[in-house]
Amino acid sequence: MIPLLRWLVSGRSLLMGVGFGVVIAAVIVGGALIAGTPRDALDGEILPSPTPSDAVAPQRYILAEGTSADEVGDQLEALGVIRSATQFRVLASLLGLQNRLGSGVYTVSPEASTLSILNDLTVGTVVPTVTVTFPEGLRIEEMAEIAQQAGFGPAGEFIAAAREVELPISLAVGLPEGVGPEGYLFPDTYIVPLGSTAAELIALMAETMHLRFSADLREAATQRGLTPHEVLTLASLVEREVSIPRERAVVAGVFLNRIAAFDRLGVDATVQYAIASADATSVDEYGWWKPGDEITLADLDIDSPYNTRRYPGLPPGPIAGPGLAAIEAVVFAEDTDYYYYVRDARADDGSHCFAVTFAEHDNPNSCEKLDR
Repeated sequence: MIPLLRWLVSGRSLLMGVGFGVVIAAVIVGGALIAGTPRDALDGEILPSPTPSDAVAPQRYILAEGTSADEVGDQLEALGVIRSATQFRVLASLLGLQNRLGSGVYTVSPEASTLSILNDLTVGTVVPTVTVTFPEGLRIEEMAEIAQQAGFGPAGEFIAAAREVELPISLAVGLPEGVGPEGYLFPDTYIVPLGSTAAELIALMAETMHLRFSADLREAATQRGLTPHEVLTLASLVEREVSIPRERAVVAGVFLNRIAAFDRLGVDATVQYAIASADATSVDEYGWWKPGDEITLADLDIDSPYNTRRYPGLPPGPIAGPGLAAIEAVVFAEDTDYYYYVRDARADDGSHCFAVTFAEHDNPNSCEKLDR
């Protein structure tokens, strides 16, 4: 692991103070280099610009010879030009620009991005980057294929590095022995220096999960009696089962109702995960997620601890990488009496019908639809 990412992974308390510093810094770089905007690159999720009342006029700034990037960040934050000196330092370190700041007199504006300001103060050009996007709901093997296509080396190296990743303490506490990093690598768009290794990318993905599954969310989960591992496991089921945003928290509530009753969750996505994990020929034929209409009665009875149609309670761990919306759906699951849900075949739009009793569940005319 290169020194920078080792620092990023080990300095968790610092990264928590930054907010989403590492991820935002990478997104800002990508926005500048790919002819898009930072907000476009992060799909709107970026630190907002200061409100007019908070705005600071352009400032005259003297960068004295020999001033370090740390000192420059502190000075610019004190002037009100940037919001975070730490974010400035992380970005300078990420791009290898700590020793390329040029002395002189500058006019710096708080309306400019941190990257733009850093560019203005830098002698030379910005380090080239590579962008890779991991959609929500993928297994690590699928992530590995995407990483390989993006130039991070063979898929096998990504998988091997994932097994060796050091998870942030906030997420590793309570992790069952023998359970791998499935579900702990946050699905997102990553913009990193060209030449980064799979191990470095994975370390950043794990750290990003720590940042997005924030301390506030973890505290809210604790109030519900859920550990981070339980949240991520449930969120991965929600991610694979639900495509309608309004339904996520309701389906999460169904899962919690069944767990409270020590019942089986009955989630087909866990059967699909178990099949692919045990049968390479199925993966060759159907891919990593065998289609629902191809699942047989024998598949539904596959002897795997991940098969929630056979075994009660939660599977050993997540079955895919959940996004923030799925995590929040579990943490803030809706408290209802619903105990069953089934895909609405008549609507054929990915929505579900919900029911309290099995009789209602078994009768498509009796189960309820949610208002969207």
